[in-house]
Amino acid sequence: MLSVTPAGNVTLCDVAARAGVSISTASRSLTGAVNVAKRTQARVLSAAKDLGYRYNPLLGEVMRLTRRGAQNQHLGTLAYVTPYSDAQEWRSTPTLCRHWSAARDQASLFGFGVTEFALTANGMTARRLGDILRARGITGILLAAFPEDPFEIVFPWEHFATVPLGHAVQTPALDCVVSDHSQAVQLAGRILAARGYRRVGLALESYQNRITNHAWTNGYAALPDEVPELTPIPPFLPDQMTAPAFLEWVRAHRVDCVLTLSTFRTVANPMRQWLEQAGLKCPRDLGLVSLDVTPEHANWAGLDQNSDEIGKAAVDLVLAKLRGGERGIPKVRRSLLVHSHWREGQTVRPPKK
Repeated sequence: MLSVTPAGNVTLCDVAARAGVSISTASRSLTGAVNVAKRTQARVLSAAKDLGYRYNPLLGEVMRLTRRGAQNQHLGTLAYVTPYSDAQEWRSTPTLCRHWSAARDQASLFGFGVTEFALTANGMTARRLGDILRARGITGILLAAFPEDPFEIVFPWEHFATVPLGHAVQTPALDCVVSDHSQAVQLAGRILAARGYRRVGLALESYQNRITNHAWTNGYAALPDEVPELTPIPPFLPDQMTAPAFLEWVRAHRVDCVLTLSTFRTVANPMRQWLEQAGLKCPRDLGLVSLDVTPEHANWAGLDQNSDEIGKAAVDLVLAKLRGGERGIPKVRRSLLVHSHWREGQTVRPPKK
């Protein structure tokens, strides 16, 4: 499909509607395809002119090459914006690394490179970052997992096609690609109930729930309705996870399996060691399930969030926005949810035969 640089928020759909043709016909007309009637092409060109549409040969070329199966040359760069001044800080988080690697590989298939820009590096500000990207001709942005409220006021969103990956920025309401965290919790709950667990508890640090817009706890709250065999247990969401408080919660609620995450900030989850030090064997006495199985705990049972697919889909969405001439904050947010799948491990009972 054709890529354009629009004036305002006009899209190729608008051009097609004005000309009274399909989107594919509008695209072929604007690229000068020979199999379009001259009268139709003239009508589409007139509609594009009236609406302020301008053809972008860069992305038009990449799509033609892709359709022909030709090897792409370097056709542009996407910005991968992170909130960390030290790149090793986010690279110590396996999920974020999978996002990055998959996004870079996917972009290369379409002839694009991906360059990291650290928002907090060397006195960087959001406004300065916007100026740098515009000076380099970069109009597509992937936003890595951010702390709350990233440069929501001063960043010049209107110049860029922007997609957060792995999280949803609440303000402004940008299109995003995220893991379906609620689905992951409910999938885990169904599997655990089938294996005889009845008192399944959720234990995360509070920020881990907050950055998902409370999706973990929303999915967990729905578990008793989705899986009636499970007993409702209050989630454990401290600001910082500690052994004494965690073990007290486990004992107070007679938890028989814990839903948690593989890391707390950049530190590997130590719950298995805490349980063993308290004389509790896993999975004999209590099960442990990671909602984001990573190499940190490759032998744990749990959910694979398919982080590679999140990175790929985010690139696809950014390029689709560029092709459709979409810049700025969308009128209606679109969230693409990537589902998780179960991975067996040594920290829960095996399936019943």
